[in-house]
Amino acid sequence: MSMSQCWKTASNILCCCNRFKRSSKPTPSNCLDQATTNIEHSSKIKHVDVNLMYLNNVLYKDTVTFVPPIKNGKVVKVYDGDTITIASVLPNTTEPIYRFSVRLSGIDSAEIKGKTAAEKKIAIEARDALYDFIFGKIVYLKNITTEKYGRILADVYCDNIHINKWMLDNNLAVPYDGGTKIRPNEWDNEA
Repeated sequence: MSMSQCWKTASNILCCCNRFKRSSKPTPSNCLDQATTNIEHSSKIKHVDVNLMYLNNVLYKDTVTFVPPIKNGKVVKVYDGDTITIASVLPNTTEPIYRFSVRLSGIDSAEIKGKTAAEKKIAIEARDALYDFIFGKIVYLKNITTEKYGRILADVYCDNIHINKWMLDNNLAVPYDGGTKIRPNEWDNEA
């Protein structure tokens, strides 16, 4: 690209790459390099568009939910009594390390941002118990699917203990099948 491809207006230069419109300063030397890069990038985009033509007629009903092919990971966050975040890699790789939000299948715990002070207190107890048990440890996932909010839904195991069942056995969660949630009375009792 030559300087003749940029347009002069009065004492200003209007560059064809649109980076230096109405500049009172001389056109920087990298202007032409940037314009060339933009043209190269533009041709790459056209190439990608051609390769994506098969998506033109795709509808939501034609798609399936992506379930990440992971089986284990390190717990790096415990959000509440039924949701954790694990760090893991995709199969046959060592990087990048991704974060995955995992909801423990078959259970529901009180909400940290719940309706009552009692529910919030119970939620914090459930979260803290789960945190003390699994935070920083390697967990294993079984029966992996996704739930309505896109999170991984799985049975979580740590030290050969089924964590979902452990939460139920310790009254830190209630059974949940994905339908209407059961709300125990103690979540509504004000202390």
